[in-house]
Amino acid sequence: MANKATMNPIRAVILDMDGVMVDSEHQWRLIEGPSLKRLVGRWGARDHRKVVGLGVEDVHSLLVREYGLRMKKADFLAHSEALALEVYRRKVSLTPGLRECLRSWRRAGLRLGLASSSPRAWVDLVLRRFRLGRAFRAVTTADDVSGRTKPAPDLYLLAARRLGVPPGACLAVEDSELGVRAAKAAGLACVGLRSGCNDEQDLSRADWEERGFSGLRYRGLISRLKATWAATNLPHCVSKA
Repeated sequence: MANKATMNPIRAVILDMDGVMVDSEHQWRLIEGPSLKRLVGRWGARDHRKVVGLGVEDVHSLLVREYGLRMKKADFLAHSEALALEVYRRKVSLTPGLRECLRSWRRAGLRLGLASSSPRAWVDLVLRRFRLGRAFRAVTTADDVSGRTKPAPDLYLLAARRLGVPPGACLAVEDSELGVRAAKAAGLACVGLRSGCNDEQDLSRADWEERGFSGLRYRGLISRLKATWAATNLPHCVSKA
């Protein structure tokens, strides 16, 4: 166990996009559910839980493997792209409290990153629509990791590297079991974000859970980190970057 003088400070926050920054997981469930039911013959809430947090290529692989989908990957990607345009251009809303948290973290000197299993084109739709592109120093997507999306740690490792911050000095904000697993595998601290639409997700691997962004502004975040790490004896400390 490192002593307190050598413990790394939290210097960066890296956010997931779907279900964290925007309510897209809920919107995908509404628009994708009927579509997948037509493709594979059955689709319900239990089935949907399997794909939350997966990249679109991994969704195709799962559907082929477990549901007998016969659609070729290229056709499935084109089908998903059409749905994505509807979801991200017209359906999604920004998560309440997100902008305030981003401002709070930036004022405190934290570096901000985004790590999403979605393709870059989908992420760019959200960043442009809500004018958030300048908020993030690093954006990593499925396009950057050759399909090694969550629960693999690659997205978070690359985001931390692009931010110039060691993974142990980064905090991830995630809403899915697969996302939490990816963040922890990369060596990040992780908060599990409850939105009211992901209660079925197992976020027990996260360091703690929050319901919404209200408790994640800088002062509240630092207070919670200190309390959590003091209770669990994790080798971290927190300070203003």
